Amino acid sequence: MIRPITFFLFSTFFFLNVSAQGTLNVNSFKPTRDNWLLLSENRAFISDNDSLNEELVNLVKAFSVDSILPSKSQRHRVGEAGWIISIFGYKWKALNMTKQKFVGTERDGIRVPRHGPRFTEYDVNFNLIPRTKKYIDLVWVGIEQQRDKNRFKRIKNFDEAPWIYPETLENIKRYRMHCEITPPQEYLPLLNEKFYPVMQPNSSREHPNIGSDQTTYGMYGAYVADYNHTGHPEIHPYEWLWWYDTHPDRLNEKSQTWFFGYMKEASNRFRGWYKKKEPRVGQISVPFVFDLKNDTLKITLEHLVHDMFNAEGLENLQGVPENASDLYFSVKDFAFENDEMKDKVIQYSTSNPIRREGLKTWFSELNLDKEKNLLTGYLNLGVSVENLYNAKLSFE
Repeated sequence: MIRPITFFLFSTFFFLNVSAQGTLNVNSFKPTRDNWLLLSENRAFISDNDSLNEELVNLVKAFSVDSILPSKSQRHRVGEAGWIISIFGYKWKALNMTKQKFVGTERDGIRVPRHGPRFTEYDVNFNLIPRTKKYIDLVWVGIEQQRDKNRFKRIKNFDEAPWIYPETLENIKRYRMHCEITPPQEYLPLLNEKFYPVMQPNSSREHPNIGSDQTTYGMYGAYVADYNHTGHPEIHPYEWLWWYDTHPDRLNEKSQTWFFGYMKEASNRFRGWYKKKEPRVGQISVPFVFDLKNDTLKITLEHLVHDMFNAEGLENLQGVPENASDLYFSVKDFAFENDEMKDKVIQYSTSNPIRREGLKTWFSELNLDKEKNLLTGYLNLGVSVENLYNAKLSFE
């Protein structure tokens, strides 16, 4: 058996000089939409405006193939006690039978456990505040149900936030979405170092990938009401997590840099929704804008933390094009078939080649804005992995 740290080092330093070539075709020639133009703004501009940051982070698309929940509720699994307390309503209930995407900005930093796992629970969680109507409405669905049930009769004044719909952003910090996961526990040290804070004494502000306690994140996972407490709305567990790099020390950098991760819930509380022996299979699509004043357009994918990929699981991911590339390369040049782009090349580099077939990449929605001389599109990653895949992706 390859231990996590051994596998990480193995995948980082082996197969370092593999190169390849590919071709691309631009089939759209429209003006660049305003929200995509945010990618051409400097990082300081994005960092200073939570609403714009949320609009930018919302461009990312993510999903899992098991997007439909097979049952309405899940409960604690602590012997017979979990079943007994569920009779009295202590459980998680789905607010939507389809997993949901959510974008918001931290209210008070990532919360990292101050103790070891309790039974199998070790939740790393966020309180995210939305500023776009789509996600305000999503939170409101949960808050409205929490208000109507008024579990334990905790709500005393129904005429104040968050129990009335937020027509303005004046009290928006009271309309939180709680987001939780117990990450795969054997990978906690690597996640803490390479991806995001999951161990004390680390914090969002101190972590080299984040640098702030008010970072904007995208989440994807089950949308539930937590009746182990008062029924507040949660993304629990979140499976996909991503953010745009606005670390204060890197605000002057020109690249468009993203961090993203895909993880399996490691506790046994949701085993009716997730099969422990099945791989996580899903897709993330990350937006980019290239200024065509440069002939060579650069993409760098750095694999941060991952375990074994599963080729069979990727067969369940619909929509992967036949020309999708594996990640078995250090550098791969993509030339354009269009006459307008014949002198341009996308140079796609990876931190280390991945030989397994459980990871695929391809481009989509390529658009050439001739007036602004901009190329926009998505870089897609299809992932089938036993427990987790986390990465850093940059465009310049």
